[in-house]
Amino acid sequence: MVFDEPYLLGLLIKKSDRLYIQVRPDFNHSGLFPKLDRDNVTTNVDGKDWIYMTNITTWELFTKEANKRIPLLFDWRNPMMTNLRNIAKNTYWVVIGIILAQFVLLLWRRVGLLPLWILIEYLQLVAFMPIYNFRLIPYLYDAFKPSLVSHLIIFDETPFYKEFDDDYFNDNYKNYWLSVGRLGQAFVACILILIFLLIANLIFFLMALCMKNNTGGCAMWVKRSLSQFKFNLYIRYYMLVYFDLTFFSVMKIIEGDNSTTMRKMAVLLSYVLFVISIVMPVFLISIIFRRFAVLKLKEAKKSFNTLLLKIDKGSKWRVINPAYFFARRLLTALLLTLPIENTFIFLQYVFILMSSHAYILYIVACKPYQTPGYNSYVLANETFYSALIIAIFIFSDATPELNIKIGAGVALMSSLILLILSNLVMNVS
Repeated sequence: MVFDEPYLLGLLIKKSDRLYIQVRPDFNHSGLFPKLDRDNVTTNVDGKDWIYMTNITTWELFTKEANKRIPLLFDWRNPMMTNLRNIAKNTYWVVIGIILAQFVLLLWRRVGLLPLWILIEYLQLVAFMPIYNFRLIPYLYDAFKPSLVSHLIIFDETPFYKEFDDDYFNDNYKNYWLSVGRLGQAFVACILILIFLLIANLIFFLMALCMKNNTGGCAMWVKRSLSQFKFNLYIRYYMLVYFDLTFFSVMKIIEGDNSTTMRKMAVLLSYVLFVISIVMPVFLISIIFRRFAVLKLKEAKKSFNTLLLKIDKGSKWRVINPAYFFARRLLTALLLTLPIENTFIFLQYVFILMSSHAYILYIVACKPYQTPGYNSYVLANETFYSALIIAIFIFSDATPELNIKIGAGVALMSSLILLILSNLVMNVS
């Protein structure tokens, strides 16, 4: 059976919802319908004859009680579904191009990489929104997929190890096509980046040793670069992978499969990573507050300056910004792994919405960044993210009207586009 709009069927959730099916003229309907309301109509008349070339005005099913809920239908034969899937695939490369171009542009302008970090951090939050326990219109899942680039999830199929490509944490992950294998891509990428950083650190250390008595420009550049490894580069790396590592560790702990030695080691590693996810942010924030009195001195904060990029150090309320960064991602990772049948599932929406609104109020009241431009830029990103949260809630059972869901889909895609555009405007200005 082929439906004209298969992407809307899974959203019929009210008892009063009706599914109208227009059958072919040659459809064999014997035994399915009782005949009602005969008249003398022998041709198709609008409003009277619902079955082509018969004299039956109305047909009704023998039973009006459905015994199976219609699931979300990902019918790729449908032109709209196919077109949006192709757009999403191309947008993958557009997002990658934007990130790389912005990286080069900011290095060339020598204005710092903060806009790039902010873009990646918000894309990371947006990328996992479809696996909250809300069922989207099927083609909207593809609208979110390009943001998975921020988690370094690039390939549809996991290279070298495809066994987990059909393994999903729950149905929401399956709808989003986010298998354990694809999540594994992000974890492997985190390890590879760390290895790259360690190798780069070693290379710069050896170069600095060779140029120890040299005072030339090249030697000074090597020494400045080496100083960034102590410890700004590692802190920024940890901030970028913090959400992923915390999310993966919590998900594995909840899954709790210890059937093999490898899985037991994975569970043990998950507990270690989760403990680090709590201890490390507390340690970093405690350093900030312990040295608050001297934060305005460049030398006092040079080893952890990446935590306070463009932050106004004149108030403790402003330097609390990194604490919020870690706290929101920790609690979001915990809520993302709530099982579908959990009775506290509504906490997902309450927390992500309240945390976003609280941050908007914080930015407006405290203005944590040094310039109005940065404050406005972060406020715009948070506002568009908050709009996404509000729009995605409409796809829960709390809002059963189908037309409202379609309108929310338009708002959702508009907010995604505005999130990217605000970043481009910031770089141009």
